[in-house]
Amino acid sequence: MIVDSSSLICLARAGLLDLLNRLPERPRILDVVWDEVVRAGRAGQHADAFAVQAVLGRESRQVSPVAPSVDQAVLEAALADGALLANDLTLGRRARNLGARWLRTADLVLLLYRAERCSRDEACHGIESLWSAGRISESLRHDYLEAVGE
Repeated sequence: MIVDSSSLICLARAGLLDLLNRLPERPRILDVVWDEVVRAGRAGQHADAFAVQAVLGRESRQVSPVAPSVDQAVLEAALADGALLANDLTLGRRARNLGARWLRTADLVLLLYRAERCSRDEACHGIESLWSAGRISESLRHDYLEAVGE
């Protein structure tokens, strides 16, 4: 699964980066996304950049396809991989329309819960954290909590 900067930042701000380590396969972060989130973020002293580096390290990084933009590189990699984790609606819809599986950050929480890679309490906490961090609406919060049986 290719992880876009929007989801990395969202997971970091909600304190949920460790969920990426529960995926059946190691998430892949393109070097251009790493530069955008970690290098630029650290230069700006953004706490989420330090968190991403601490939790994911270098082993999840992947060389980007040559592309005119970060979004295009992410899209091409997601199409080759088959899955994209992104909160960017335009990028996600485009990936889905071209045949890649598209998940948003809250979908990741639900996926891990259904795959028994996190408990119901952890899933509810994850959804609540995303809501508290302003990353999902009240309506989506309700829908996701209902999906985990809360």
